[in-house]
Amino acid sequence: HKDVGFYADRLRLSAVHLSDQVRWVTGQSAAERIRYWLMEEAKRLLLATDLGAAETGYRLGFEDPAQFSKVFRRLVGVPPGQWQRKVRRLA
Repeated sequence: HKDVGFYADRLRLSAVHLSDQVRWVTGQSAAERIRYWLMEEAKRLLLATDLGAAETGYRLGFEDPAQFSKVFRRLVGVPPGQWQRKVRRLA
C-alpha cells in the first residue's frame, strides 16, 4: 500500500491538491480512498485465493500481519479471517 504522496508524485500533483480533488469528487480524502481500495483488494484476495490473512497482508505491503488485521478490522468491522470464513460460507 502506498500513501497519498506516492500517487501525487506519479500524477505530478501535490498531495494536498490530489486530496482536495479526490474530496471534491468523492467526498472523501485521498487517504480514505486509498484505504478503501486497499481493503477492497484485501477482500478480493481473501475470497478468490487460498491466502490467509497474514499472506494477504504481506501481499498488500503490510510488514506486520497484526497491523493488517488491525486495519482490516477497523475498516471492515471484523477480522480478516472471520470475514473470509463468513463470505466463503455464503458463496
